[in-house]
Amino acid sequence: MGEPPEASRHLWFKALIWIFTAPRKSFVVIREHHPWGAGLALGISLMLLAGLLTAWWFGDAMESIGDSLEIPYGMVSFFFAAIPLALLFEALVLRLLAAALKGRASIEQCLSLALHIGLISAVGIVARSLLRTTQVDGILDLQRNILDREAGSRLDLIGLVADMAPGAILDLMIHSFAFVWSFLLLGLGAAAVFRLSRSAGFAIAAINWAAGKVLEMGLAGLAVVAMTASLP
Repeated sequence: MGEPPEASRHLWFKALIWIFTAPRKSFVVIREHHPWGAGLALGISLMLLAGLLTAWWFGDAMESIGDSLEIPYGMVSFFFAAIPLALLFEALVLRLLAAALKGRASIEQCLSLALHIGLISAVGIVARSLLRTTQVDGILDLQRNILDREAGSRLDLIGLVADMAPGAILDLMIHSFAFVWSFLLLGLGAAAVFRLSRSAGFAIAAINWAAGKVLEMGLAGLAVVAMTASLP
């Protein structure tokens, strides 16, 4: 039985909000309507914001210590080209795993689920990028300590670690929280969207994570090649 028009209106927007506040409702929308366009636009926007924040604080730090930073545009282009590649890879992995476990899944459902779960990680990356903007002074302190050591003074590593450790710990906490949250949502979401048991859903989440790590290592290798090729 279909939903009344007023209930189905703006479901794409509701699914984006509900993935953070009411995941079960979002999973129903993903299963029945599988919206993906808005999730893709928002995910790319968040990653772009994280990239700009990272370039800003790193460039500011380099400029403050008298060094120059030339943005490797080939590397940036590769990074944004890798986003849809990674999404398609994850959607295909989810589709294959759902089929192997006798679940009911379309590629549109898999893509929609991957996009919505990926927003959790994207928000975490933005939060970590914002946090790192507060660590610019720590980078400058490291440079000053090295210069002091070259001038004959002692390198204050203890003071540097004490200053930067809270930020590093918070960064690790945000990363860990986003990972656990995403993993749990993917397990529950796979079970709900593909009509599987929770154990099967979490099996999909675990295998998907392992496959993603393999892709991540492969893309990292290609990124090194792209960066090397962009050097004069």
